[in-house]
Amino acid sequence: MMSGCLLSPLTQAKSETLEQTGDILQWAIPAGAGFISAAKWDGEGLGQLLEGALWTSLSTHVLKVAINAERPNGRDYSMPSGHTSAAVQGAAYLQFRYGWEYGVPAYALAGVVGYSRVDNKYHYWRDVAAGAALATAIQYAITVRGASIANLAVAPTFDGDSVGVFASMNF
Repeated sequence: MMSGCLLSPLTQAKSETLEQTGDILQWAIPAGAGFISAAKWDGEGLGQLLEGALWTSLSTHVLKVAINAERPNGRDYSMPSGHTSAAVQGAAYLQFRYGWEYGVPAYALAGVVGYSRVDNKYHYWRDVAAGAALATAIQYAITVRGASIANLAVAPTFDGDSVGVFASMNF
């Protein structure tokens, strides 16, 4: 009984440190990617990074509202993990733009972000996997396939009973 009382604060401190690490890394990975692009004088790459961040964030938040899955802690908007999608977007950019020597360490750090979200009961593993897949697919489309907002057409749709958005992209 006494050991449980002593270990509980240590476990909570470890969990809070992991949570803070995940919170920091979700921003640090894409920011680090930006610094790497700037150091390489890679303006085109920096544009791809920023566009990937924009589309990843927008897609993540639209899906969170549309799906509205319950989190392990009972709150709303679990799917997909926004922390994970932000971190993985930066890692995917580094891997697609500069190769695995940049991507592997960034993906490892992004894995810490995903683990922190599950460990602290903000997400299920499926949410983390969905955020990672979404971010990777978007960054792949932009960096490897050459998709760009310049090739995007968006129009509202109405058919009496429903309202929607049609989007088309050429790449």
